[in-house]
Parts: sequence; C-alpha cells; structure tokens
Amino acid sequence: MQCTINKSELYDLIQKAYPVVPMKSSLQILSNVKISFLNGKIEITATDLDHSIIVSFLTSFSGNKEITVNAKKFFEIVRELPEGDSVLEINENVLIIKSKKGFSCKIAGTSTNDFPEFPVVEEGYSFEIELSLLKEMIIKSSFAVSKDESRICLCGILWSIEHNKTGMVATDGHRLGCSFIEGTYGVKENSTMIVSQKTLLHLIRILDTADHNSKISVKKDEKYVLFSNDKIKICSKLIEGPYPDYEKAIPKDNPKTALIDKNSLLEAVKRVSVLSNQKTHFVKCIFTNESLEISVLNRDIGGEAHEVLPVSYSGETHIIGFNALYLMEIMNIIKQPKIKMEMNTQISACLLFPHYEKEEDKKSEDTFLIMPLRIMEE
Repeated sequence: MQCTINKSELYDLIQKAYPVVPMKSSLQILSNVKISFLNGKIEITATDLDHSIIVSFLTSFSGNKEITVNAKKFFEIVRELPEGDSVLEINENVLIIKSKKGFSCKIAGTSTNDFPEFPVVEEGYSFEIELSLLKEMIIKSSFAVSKDESRICLCGILWSIEHNKTGMVATDGHRLGCSFIEGTYGVKENSTMIVSQKTLLHLIRILDTADHNSKISVKKDEKYVLFSNDKIKICSKLIEGPYPDYEKAIPKDNPKTALIDKNSLLEAVKRVSVLSNQKTHFVKCIFTNESLEISVLNRDIGGEAHEVLPVSYSGETHIIGFNALYLMEIMNIIKQPKIKMEMNTQISACLLFPHYEKEEDKKSEDTFLIMPLRIMEE
C-alpha cells in the first residue's frame, strides 16, 4: 500500500512532531515516531510519555497500516527530499520512500506493538478558546517559569478557567507574569491546572495564529489536558500541585508610581547594562520627580555607565536595583508604547503594567512582577 504526499506537507508534519521525541530515554522505542496510514489520512505520532502529539494530513489512498521508525533519521531524510511529490510505502517492517525525481531509500522499522498508546482523556470538562488569546496568555506567563525541579509545581504554568474568565500565571520567585482574559468558556465549576511549559510553547509554535477567529478545543481530566483541532492533537500530563498562592506575592500598597516610554527605557537599560556584572546583571534606577537615572558601576572591569530619561513620577525619590535581563524580558513582552511601574521600598516587589490610553483597547488584565536586587554600598 502506497501513500503519495508532497515533500513540503510531509516535512511540515515531521517538524511539528519531532520536537516531542526525547533526546535521551531508557526506552529505545521513544526514539521512534509512529507513521500510520489510515484510510485517506497519514498520521505521525511522537511521545516522551509526559507529552504526546499526533499530526495528520489528508491524502488519497485506502487501507490501514503503521510502522515505527527512528525519528532522527526520518526527519533528516524528509528534510533532504527533492521538492515535489514522494511515495511512502510500508512493506513488513520497512518504510520505503521514493521521490518522483529519482531518489529512493529504505528505513528499517519496528512493529507498533511496543509504542505507547496515545493517552485517553476521560470525561472531565472541555471548552474552546481562540488561538490568538491563548498565545498571548502563554507568552505573558511562560517567561517566568522556574527551572528549579525541586519545586516541580513552579516548573509549569498555572491555568485558571472560570465560566467568564481565564488566565495563566507563572513565577520562579524572582519574577512573575500573569494574564487574564474575559470570555464565555461554559465550564460548570471554576478549575485550575498546572500545565507543562514545554507543551504550551510547542503548541503556539506549531499552530497558525494568523487567523484571529481560529480556535482550539481543550479537554481536561484529573491526569491530562488535550489540545486538538482537525489536524493536531497534543496531550500533556498535568503537573501535580498545589500551586503556591501567587496573589500573596503581589503587593497591594505601592505609593510610588512611574509612567515611562517603554522603548526609551528598554534601549537605555540595554545600553547601560553592557557594563553590568555578568552574573547579576545589576542596574541601579533612581526615580525623581521628572527623571529616571539608570546607572552601572562595575569595579571588576573598571567601567561605569549612566543614562537619564524623562518620566512622569509620583512619590518620594526612590532608589532600586534590578536584574537588567529580567527587566528587558518583561519590556519585550509588553506591546504598549508606555508602561506603568508601581513600587514601595528597595526590597519590595516592583509591579509593571502595560499602559492603555483608551480603556477599550485593553483586551486582557496583565501584571508583571520583578523582585529588586539588593543595592550594595559603592
């Protein structure tokens, strides 16, 4: 049985599935992808046991057959195929690939008996969400996911779903990002889940969010969350909680506020931080009535830098230190031309918000938090 598919379509499929294949695994079978011919459809499945993906493409043939082959070799062969149509054929445990431009090869495969089944998500609850909104929430939270596996719950993104609101939050203790969007999601009870950062980032990489009306179905039970549309299924094992009460980390009393042009601040921090300490990336900020001075003093290399920006500031003169990389990361995520900063003391968290000139332009409630660095005596 043969399946004809264009090289670009086949490459698109394997590009979406291949990143799920684990780099190292004690189970050899996980180094493979499963290729299935299913009555007019070709499917490629990959898994690392915690994350699983099925990508599919409609094509014209009949019958059912499947095989698993080494994912790396299959990816490399498909990448190098000549442009145009190719024919795939499964003969016993061998995958045969023939390009209509003369190239052909055979890849020894194995039976699919030992390949893990795609998880079955039991009845929990399900809803649909616009891809563009989902992408925004992921971008505004995922940057703050912790890398410390000793606190596994912080290695994921907390996703809250209510009947008329949904939002994502992540924090590593040094910074926090959260984004909430109003909408109708039809869930009977408020619920939260901790979702793998790997799954969510891969999801927005491979899904086309150009069409603002396109949606994806989300289904959750006690162990898994499943994202699906007519071409893709991504299933991820949920991270066990509970997630810390992040709202306690967000200070409510912040008498010192500043309104700043985002691009001016970003460029200034970028310039000044060139001379900052390569471990701490420390920059000092001095807020006064009409100006913000950003400075660096690096005794290790005998360097210093200063830049003064105009700001609209309310409060007493305030001196605070930041990790420049963390600060720039947040500013790169915020799309509005101005940002609002709220502060209290040198050691309390600083809040950053996108500033909207018109309230109707606000599509989501976004909060970013960055913990200050201690200012050492110079």
